Amino acid sequence: MAGFSTVSLMRESPDVVAKFAAYYRELGAEEALVYVDGPLGDLAGLEAPGLTLIATDADFWTALGVARPEGLEARQVAIYLAGLARARTEWLAVVDADEFVFGDRPVAEFLDRIPKDADSVSLPTAEAVWGPGDDIDAPFGSTFFRTRWSSDLAWRALRRPVYGAAGAFMRHGLLGHTMGKQFLRVGPQYTEIGNHDTKRGDAVITRRASALGLPKMYVGHFDAIGLARWTQKWRQRISRETLTSKMAPVRQSQMDAIAAALNSGDAATRRLFKAFYGLSGLQFRTVAAMGFGFRRNLF
Repeated sequence: MAGFSTVSLMRESPDVVAKFAAYYRELGAEEALVYVDGPLGDLAGLEAPGLTLIATDADFWTALGVARPEGLEARQVAIYLAGLARARTEWLAVVDADEFVFGDRPVAEFLDRIPKDADSVSLPTAEAVWGPGDDIDAPFGSTFFRTRWSSDLAWRALRRPVYGAAGAFMRHGLLGHTMGKQFLRVGPQYTEIGNHDTKRGDAVITRRASALGLPKMYVGHFDAIGLARWTQKWRQRISRETLTSKMAPVRQSQMDAIAAALNSGDAATRRLFKAFYGLSGLQFRTVAAMGFGFRRNLF
């Protein structure tokens, strides 16, 4: 059966990296290639089966023959190509530290069913949120997922009734990315590997898994792993410690709202976090009835 590895650019705590590596090892990944965004720092000495840590320090960029890109997305493109050249498996999953592939069949079986003429296949996003019975204070404690609304008309008409004021900060029912993540076949040549799709020449070659007759496979996106990590991530973005060059307007509006909440104190930050990533029973029943929500405990 088809083997796979993962490639990621991370700046995470050891516990998050270890959880990521353990999850994918259990899923069947032969190797998790984790390019650390800078020196190893706190990750130095971290060991886990199948985990390979690569520091992207000054020596790394010199050896790669390019200057370190200022923008996060440009650095990701560079390390995805580097990871592809290093991968020893048939497939490579392009995922972030907060993204976990899952579905209704083993990954190896899914990969074996991909047609030979498909070199890049994307899985849809399932965004992790806290629903009834979940502990809102527990990192990775979210066991509910919401997916992209398929109808623009329905989203525009119902986003406020379903999500209230938080709906204005969402795209098609999600706060994070709506475009999914991809598996790449190792061996073929690619011009550019992005976060969500891949180009050969000027053409995007990424195909959706559902269009290939392979539905119900997802990339679970924990856009908020927990309140503390979420707060740290956005403080880094607001302070420009982490530069993102392709932030969509609605994502920018999220950042503005989060900055205002952070400036107002812990209580305001917690309220916004719950409004963004918490689901009431009625909200869950509504999105589930429409086919855009379900429950699954990945951990």
